[in-house]
Amino acid sequence: MAPLERATAEKARRARIQQKLTLVLFRMTNYSSLAFTPEHYLRKRLGLPSADKPSVSRRMRQALVRLEKRGLVERGNKGWNFRLTAPGKKFAEKAEVAERLLIRKPKKWDEKWRVVIFDVPERYRSSRERFRRILQKAGFLRLQDSVWIHPYDCETLVAFMRKELKLGGNVLYLIVEGLEGEAKVREYFKI
Repeated sequence: MAPLERATAEKARRARIQQKLTLVLFRMTNYSSLAFTPEHYLRKRLGLPSADKPSVSRRMRQALVRLEKRGLVERGNKGWNFRLTAPGKKFAEKAEVAERLLIRKPKKWDEKWRVVIFDVPERYRSSRERFRRILQKAGFLRLQDSVWIHPYDCETLVAFMRKELKLGGNVLYLIVEGLEGEAKVREYFKI
């Protein structure tokens, strides 16, 4: 692997670790009576081995220090106890929503296509462009400017975006059994 690719992959890995840590902190401090989360709880919730492996603890602590530098977490009075700051909670809430809205690939495809059609007026251009970007990031294939397709269930994602971007009836979600030019679409999704 080339140095630039290695550096990019390492940066992405660090970001994933930091996101997981903020999600665990968010869930533990929001949904329980804990104000601060001790390191051994974090390790257990992340499914990491016990403190016997120093490399795991070191990586987790490095990630927590990076989050602290970014202002997303703060350290408690004793040792490695952490909690989310207000910006950290916002970051974690966004990460939790994104995690819930992932389009999951089932073991077997049901051979139905999910088509999203939208006609958003020009005055809502920024919402329309944001909607397109989210569809693209979620793995949809653009058939036309306002017609996008995906092979797996994504109704939750579309309903959430429709509500968040206040697009209402301007967005239609269809489940289609047949499609002209289906071979090219199947090839794109590798199914």
